[in-house]
Amino acid sequence: MYNTKLIHLISTFSIDDKRKLKKWIKSEIVNKNTDIVKFYEFIDSKKTLTERTLSKEKAFEYLYPNEPFNDLRIRHLIWMTTEIIEEFIVYNSLNNNKDMKNLLLAKYYSMHELYLYANQTIEENSEKLDKLLHRNAEHHLQQYNLNALYFQINSKNDRSKDFKFQRTIDHATMYMLIETLKNACVTLALQKISEFKFEHHLLEAALKLIENPIFLKDTVVRIYYHIFLVLRDENEQASHTFIQDLNANNHYFTPMDLKELYLLAINFCVKKSNQNLPEYTKLTFDLYIYAIEHSFLIERNEISRFSFTNVVTLGIKLKEFNKTKQFIQRFSKYISKEHQKNTVDFNNAKMYYAIGKTDEALRLLLSIELKDIFWDLNAKYITLKILFENKDMQAFSTYLKALNIYIKRKKNIGYHHTYFTDVVKNLTLLKEIYKKPELYKAFRFSPETPDIDWFNKALQSVLNRE
Repeated sequence: MYNTKLIHLISTFSIDDKRKLKKWIKSEIVNKNTDIVKFYEFIDSKKTLTERTLSKEKAFEYLYPNEPFNDLRIRHLIWMTTEIIEEFIVYNSLNNNKDMKNLLLAKYYSMHELYLYANQTIEENSEKLDKLLHRNAEHHLQQYNLNALYFQINSKNDRSKDFKFQRTIDHATMYMLIETLKNACVTLALQKISEFKFEHHLLEAALKLIENPIFLKDTVVRIYYHIFLVLRDENEQASHTFIQDLNANNHYFTPMDLKELYLLAINFCVKKSNQNLPEYTKLTFDLYIYAIEHSFLIERNEISRFSFTNVVTLGIKLKEFNKTKQFIQRFSKYISKEHQKNTVDFNNAKMYYAIGKTDEALRLLLSIELKDIFWDLNAKYITLKILFENKDMQAFSTYLKALNIYIKRKKNIGYHHTYFTDVVKNLTLLKEIYKKPELYKAFRFSPETPDIDWFNKALQSVLNRE
């Protein structure tokens, strides 16, 4: 019973939601089955929801004492209770969405020819929307729905007036522009790390439309357009314009919008940082800190394990060891329980290596099993660094060969494939230099070499060997 949709849904509810849900289930309008009321009381009585506390057998005994256990009966009860809770979720969501409530109300008035009330509802809600700071795609969609309904109602018997139809067109256009650019940004980001292919049927038309300067005056359109240029063309000027614009105008967006936008910018800066452009390392770190401090990257009191790991990586790269250590201590509790230990162990291993505690780092790296392919690649790379620095060339050769095979087998990893292929190529070259350093006295790694600082340091350690 623990691993059911019913319990998963209840686990997401706040204390206030649970209080409302209890009233909902007890309402005779919603539910007349007293078994469901009692069943929910059994679940709600548990301080913690676990397999032990929520077994079907315990629930059945609570509901039907002295009766033999009937699995079919309890499964049917779980199904019925789940349906009632899903109805509550819809009701509660609608109750919290005043704009949707007003639109449905206006449609009801219109359907029953109460046009005066419909128009009043539409005009009042449209005015409220105009006063809101948010100007994202959802804002324009809501305004479009209201204005389209207004035109539909008032043009039935009078075709001589425009009934604000230009507003309908404008909001539809803005919604199309923002959503098209937004989706193009998402797919461009996906294509950087995968082999997915997408067709954007409206993108060409949207970009043509944006040639008209009037549309770039809209802050939201302008911000999405610049991040699109960043992702499509790696336009560095657009990236700086985008970041400045977003920091100054983040009040136009919802928290979810901001999370997506900052992550798109951060991912671009991470890629540039990996190309040995130091200004992007600092820029990425600053973006992360800004977004985390303003809770743009913390959702439902949880931070993504990827964001957490990237901050640690950047802190190490910038040699901000104290700040990075404090970050791990402060924010590790925000990682989901499912990934918390794996994430903290991996990042602690990186920290140990960075501050010279290579034995502790190697012990952690060899003991943890990383399911994330990119983390696994990085862990294998750090392991190879330590083995080389420890001059354990036999183990180094074995692990290097294994990494090379591993990368060749992994196709759907985007630019990471190029990065780690280059890493393997240069590690292999380093192994040859280690064998015959006298042949490489004048050799230098090219500036484009991934992780150039480490490779130069490793090269010098070999060439300076007695």
